[in-house]
Amino acid sequence: MAEEKIICENCELEILSDSEFCPRCGIICIEEVFCSNHPDVEASGVCVICSEPYCEKCGYSDDLVFLCNVHDHYEVYEGMARVFGTSDEIEIHNIEGFLKDNGLHPFIYSRKSSPMHLGGSDYSLFRPSGDVKGHLINEIKLMVPCSEALEAEKLISEFKI
Repeated sequence: MAEEKIICENCELEILSDSEFCPRCGIICIEEVFCSNHPDVEASGVCVICSEPYCEKCGYSDDLVFLCNVHDHYEVYEGMARVFGTSDEIEIHNIEGFLKDNGLHPFIYSRKSSPMHLGGSDYSLFRPSGDVKGHLINEIKLMVPCSEALEAEKLISEFKI
């Protein structure tokens, strides 16, 4: 029997009707959830990285994603968190394979305009300048579902030793 699903009112992700929070944006779907740091204060959201509830002092919502203050450095897009970035395509594919071998679900994202390069992988022919919200534009990003971000970073640190 199929479980009943609802649409998250914040990000429009389809979630199970008995979900406590939306895994994509961190909106709380049930009542009386309290901050992990302040048990007497009602939580404003659930961090999409660590899945812990936090109040407005301990976390915030930005671009439809709730992050705690500890994990506010993550780039998050469509339920995926950046766990590694480089301009080296071989390196990114090696790490992607390693994460897959360990049961995770990595996705490679790149904004590079052209596969043509001059002088190596750091210099693309059509290179956008600047950054977006402090994140490099010309970087190849390795993304994983937010719920896998902490495990992925742990595995990547072991891989790079």
